Amino acid sequence: MNTFAGISAFAIIAISAPAYAGEVVLYEDVPAWVDVAEIDMSSVADGPSEVLVDWQYRLEGGTVHEYHDRIVRIDNLQALTSEGTLKMTWAPDKGDLFVHRLEIIRGDEVIDLIAEGTEFEILRREQGLERRLLDGRLTATLAVPKLQEDDLLRVAHTITIDDQALGDEMQALQYLPSEPYRVGQSRVVMSWPKDSGITYQAGPDVEVPDLEVRDGFEYLTIDLPLAKREDFPGDAPSRFRRAPILRAGSFDSWQELSQVMEPHFTAAAELSDDGAVASEAKAIMAKTDDPLKRTELAVRMVQDQVSYLLDGLDGGNYLPQSAEDTWEKRYGDCKAKSVLLLALLQYMGIESDVVLVATRGGDATPELLPLPASFDHMIVRANVNGTDYWLDGTTTATRITNMDTVPAFHYALPLKPGGAGLVPMTDRPMSSANVVIKLEADHSAGVDLPALISVEMQMFGAAGAQFKAIVDEGDPETEKRWRNMSGGSMGIGQISSVEFAYDDELAMGSIKMEGVSQPMFDYDKGELTMEADGIGRQRAFSPNRARPKWKNIPVATRGPSRSIMMNSVLLPGNADDYTINGDQSLDQGYANTRVIRNASLEDGRFTFEQQQVNGLGEIAPEDIPAARLASLKLTKADLTVDAPTNSVRRWERDRAALDTLTASARKRYDMAVAEADDDEFGPLQSRAQFFNTIYDFDNAQKDLGVIIAEEPTADLLMSRADMYEALGRIDDAIADIRAAYELSPENYIAYAEARLLRQTGRADEALALIEALPIGEEDLDDFASERAYAMAMGGDLDGGLALLAERIEEEPDSGSLLNDACWYRGIFNVSLDDAMAICTKAIERAGNPASAIDSRAMIHYRLGELDQALADLDSALKLNPELSASRFMRGIVMQAQGNNADGAEQIRQALLKWPYLEQHYKLYGIEPQ
Repeated sequence: MNTFAGISAFAIIAISAPAYAGEVVLYEDVPAWVDVAEIDMSSVADGPSEVLVDWQYRLEGGTVHEYHDRIVRIDNLQALTSEGTLKMTWAPDKGDLFVHRLEIIRGDEVIDLIAEGTEFEILRREQGLERRLLDGRLTATLAVPKLQEDDLLRVAHTITIDDQALGDEMQALQYLPSEPYRVGQSRVVMSWPKDSGITYQAGPDVEVPDLEVRDGFEYLTIDLPLAKREDFPGDAPSRFRRAPILRAGSFDSWQELSQVMEPHFTAAAELSDDGAVASEAKAIMAKTDDPLKRTELAVRMVQDQVSYLLDGLDGGNYLPQSAEDTWEKRYGDCKAKSVLLLALLQYMGIESDVVLVATRGGDATPELLPLPASFDHMIVRANVNGTDYWLDGTTTATRITNMDTVPAFHYALPLKPGGAGLVPMTDRPMSSANVVIKLEADHSAGVDLPALISVEMQMFGAAGAQFKAIVDEGDPETEKRWRNMSGGSMGIGQISSVEFAYDDELAMGSIKMEGVSQPMFDYDKGELTMEADGIGRQRAFSPNRARPKWKNIPVATRGPSRSIMMNSVLLPGNADDYTINGDQSLDQGYANTRVIRNASLEDGRFTFEQQQVNGLGEIAPEDIPAARLASLKLTKADLTVDAPTNSVRRWERDRAALDTLTASARKRYDMAVAEADDDEFGPLQSRAQFFNTIYDFDNAQKDLGVIIAEEPTADLLMSRADMYEALGRIDDAIADIRAAYELSPENYIAYAEARLLRQTGRADEALALIEALPIGEEDLDDFASERAYAMAMGGDLDGGLALLAERIEEEPDSGSLLNDACWYRGIFNVSLDDAMAICTKAIERAGNPASAIDSRAMIHYRLGELDQALADLDSALKLNPELSASRFMRGIVMQAQGNNADGAEQIRQALLKWPYLEQHYKLYGIEPQ
């Protein structure tokens, strides 16, 4: 934010003519013009702690007087601390601070601290120096003596403001608090001489009473708080959501305001032909004849060689430094930088003027009174070859490529001789991108193996300039932070290297990252699909205008911006075998947004480019339905790449092939682990996941072990238990499960231990463990199933069947219970006569039926119905090819059919995925041939 004029939430900023002001606190009686509020002291013990808040303003003779009277009740120690120190701030070059009352009211006693000689201490207030603000304000501060709990503290003071910049003109503003703000009695009163030409406005949506005329003055009184404000949708233009403010001032038009302000800036921009600024202008002109290039060089000079510092001393809040002075000092605020830029451009013959803008809420400017406080910033408008350029000397990295960007300020007030009215800052599409993301993926190892990823993000303009400091500092901690925070958002599972760069001529900052991603292809119902538009997916335009009062409110759109995303994926196998689904070329728009997309398959690669252009503006209420529909169509314009159905899956490969294909990915994981700090375990966890993906369970458990030794969690312990089980290290798996239960005593963890216990001949221990668990209503299904299986492994097959049947009677539509009953019959080879009906019902009730179909396949196998068993196993694997148990049984069935070679291959693949399967099925009499 660049300070042009400041507005305090509960205070006034006033403008008037030059006058001498003091640097001491003046102690005087309440001015005669003030209508002192009367308080019913009998009622102050109850109600809000703020008993009185009274604001009164007098605009007269070029000076604005702000009177503030407040009574607060000290209810507790916290209030005593917060209210016991007073601070009042004023600008000594513009006015005085008068203290009228400083009283402690204790029952019927009034302690007049001023009469007792209490005085404020004066501090020079330069609290904004860290933000390059030097405003020259003074602060009067006081630790209130004698104040106690249950006292009332009353303080009344006046600040006068007589600004040097605006002649006899004045302005006053007061925020109008609304409910639920609580106060015993509050109001704001503004007054001015009758027929003095003061105009006023309160809004938005504030009912303003008629003026009262007393003793030659007009009075406007608004009681506070206002009624609770209506809620507005967050995407409404800011003018609908702005805070209620009472404004008053002596300007009759924007043109008059421009006319009053202009002379200060015109004079400040005058140059001596032999001065330093003129010399710089001549040097620019010698470099190029192109007026646009000259404009760029002038802006760069102001941005890069003059630091920002608000100098508010000596009337400086509105009065600018001269261009020569700014160049000599090499610092200045938005006014000083704008004047220097104006001087350079005008010297070079480029049509230009300074303009006032509002950096927030600018769309409301035409609705406001013409006051200087309607603006908080100044920039320069230059016209080059018939195009307006809006140039900000306080920002950075302006170049020809981005100079046509229109800031989101909506309106500007040019300061021109004779004055000018408001001009719209009409948005236009950015001619070049401000963000470019390039992603290259080497997915050649396989559709379900990790991909090598390289991402470059380029940012231009002010955003890109932030990288200059990063490059100059070369801090390795910055690289680590980016490595840790950027992976998921950039589509990288693990970043292995980060490199920053900055190109000053292009004003382009870039970050290049290399790493590894999880497979980009997802499997669903027999198809391997990559969502090509995952990074560039559109969010639906869905403004909420359901409330009747919202129906006529437009939707604000953010802009301007232009982003480009370019993806290139090297595919495994033959690219001709892949197919693209969806519109490869697309150019659609909605709600001031345009999306351009192009995709292709060639040279073994899938390439995808998407460009999005966002414009600042509004969508009229009557246009919202059409914009919503256009947005919906675009969000559904999916673009996917389908892999061939015969794509080689990782379990079809052998150990050596997997290691060879993933060697480059492992190097990147190793690099990330090596670069990580000793207490940074993210890369280790990522590498463990990678090892698990390629069925290297031993290395996976080792990486998990390093983390667990330092920061054990139940999830990590359960993951390592899975690795131990896959390796057949059952005792180690049980130990990890027990450790996990100590950290997080959840029933599902205990069930995992019970399962391993019963599979290793310790069914009695499993049953005792299950029966000792705390069971709630939501646990009954799992409890019945786990208990039944433990009973069966202990020899009580009938008891287990009965227990499941009893629970199914209570929950007849539970797909999981029905599947457990089906699997129980198949794995223990019991009660097969009613098994098929139960299994089929389980499939019908299942949300994802793959597991239930696998269970039914076991029934077919036990019944000797090998063809039906194989068909079910094929269906289950089509739904979920990751089911290693289904693949193992597919091999068993194929061998039973006499197809030993193919069956053995299926078993090999299953045991690659889960080596312990052979031991597991051996418990139930099922073994490979």
